[in-house]
Amino acid sequence: MESRLGRIAGIATLAAASLGLSAQTRPPAEPVRTASLAALQQQQQQPPAPDAPRTMPINWAAAREDARTQTQFNTQAVAVRQVQRFPQPVNDGAANVAATRLPVLIPTSAALGLGESAVTRLFPQADFYTLSITGPDILVEVFGTRLAHAVPPDAASRRRLRAADPAGYRVSQTEYGRELSFNRYGAAYSVTVECAAPGTDTRCTSETYVRQLADALMIAAGSPEPGEE
Repeated sequence: MESRLGRIAGIATLAAASLGLSAQTRPPAEPVRTASLAALQQQQQQPPAPDAPRTMPINWAAAREDARTQTQFNTQAVAVRQVQRFPQPVNDGAANVAATRLPVLIPTSAALGLGESAVTRLFPQADFYTLSITGPDILVEVFGTRLAHAVPPDAASRRRLRAADPAGYRVSQTEYGRELSFNRYGAAYSVTVECAAPGTDTRCTSETYVRQLADALMIAAGSPEPGEE
């Protein structure tokens, strides 16, 4: 189990049939290059494929509105000392998140409930990112992407991928815990929780903890490329 807790990413495929999004958890051999607006528009006219992913447009207006809302909440909460704090990544590469071209969602420290013992690492690319938080006997990962690698092959797959609860979440049980996926701002996201004792740790035996993390996700970074407002 220690090897699973130490790995960076192992998120199962998530997708939204309406957008054709799917998650690729392993970074490519070379950094993803940011496309120009003209190239992006031309690319979106072609169907996505595993070796030719489509870069999906982001609803930055909605993202900015949500960011303003969370900023107002934190400003108002200062008086009662309830400011939402993010876990701080310890790896040097996390600074590259400034060039990430989708909203970077991170759960608050309060929702994680792991105290100061957790170790956080952020692995950003231009079109996707992986956040890895390792605590005592638990691994939490958040993955976001704006790359569409495939479209659902048939109507049954499209219905399954659209299936979500009223909150927009799709939750599944995995060998080591729970995985929750959803779409927001035109990007696909997933939250994965894995426990050293998945059969007895309440954070993995039910959906409560992974939903708590998803509900607490806040925009911590991400910005549009020039011309993509």
